[in-house]
Amino acid sequence: MKLFIKKKAFGDKIIFSDAVFDFPEGERTAILGPSGSGKTTLLRIAAGLDNDFSGCIENAPDYPIVLFQEDRLSERISVLSNLLAVTKDRAKAMEILERLSLSGEERSCIRELSGGMKRRVAIARVLLLDSDFLFLDEPFRGLDDDMRSSVAMLVSEYAASKTLVLVTHDEEDLRLLGIGNEIRLG
Repeated sequence: MKLFIKKKAFGDKIIFSDAVFDFPEGERTAILGPSGSGKTTLLRIAAGLDNDFSGCIENAPDYPIVLFQEDRLSERISVLSNLLAVTKDRAKAMEILERLSLSGEERSCIRELSGGMKRRVAIARVLLLDSDFLFLDEPFRGLDDDMRSSVAMLVSEYAASKTLVLVTHDEEDLRLLGIGNEIRLG
């Protein structure tokens, strides 16, 4: 996928001007830069969620999967119900909960979970979906080092043959996910 952005602005603030970004198919690309440099904006354009720019996208994904910075879970229902909202495969949902060290939490209400547990449920939802394009915005936020490594290994396994685009502030995430392509902003 290739993005040609002639102009992207928020009011008078120009974010991108005459910029070209390449996300090679089947490869992993990280978008890095300081806060406010346009990382999430670039991810949203690439995922087809922001069309308010002049330019075009070549080979845009038909069905992108996005993990947002916010967990975007339904707080009033259980962990398992949040997963079954995206899949009918209960066995697969239970397996992913186990792999994310959430066994025994399937009946817990989301609002009762810690921030790190909520993040793992959000990651589980993404991993239950199927697409060739995976967009992750600060996926390991709120996870301790051991859990971060474990979750990264699972995400890496899931994304083995997919195009993965990662927004991060932490260069360790590149190592954890085996990312070789970088786009540095700001």
